[in-house]
Amino acid sequence: MNLRNGLVVREVEGETVVLDRLAGHLHTLNATASFVWRHMDTNKTAKDIAREISQAFDIETEVAERDVATVIESLKALQLVQ
Repeated sequence: MNLRNGLVVREVEGETVVLDRLAGHLHTLNATASFVWRHMDTNKTAKDIAREISQAFDIETEVAERDVATVIESLKALQLVQ
């Protein structure tokens, strides 16, 4: 899964701000969504990202997997990823 081209992305105080110029929307991602976002353009799977989130935020892997899946579905719905 790749981030869509044409987005302007900035880190602001630990959160990711995404400007979608085509749609005219500004999105602010929380810490978990920002973590997932930063790993989207890598060869990591959703499970890989969930394991890293589990360690980084000290939560159970199953919870992290659900959170990652939710974030990915939200990013797809917003058409920010391809």
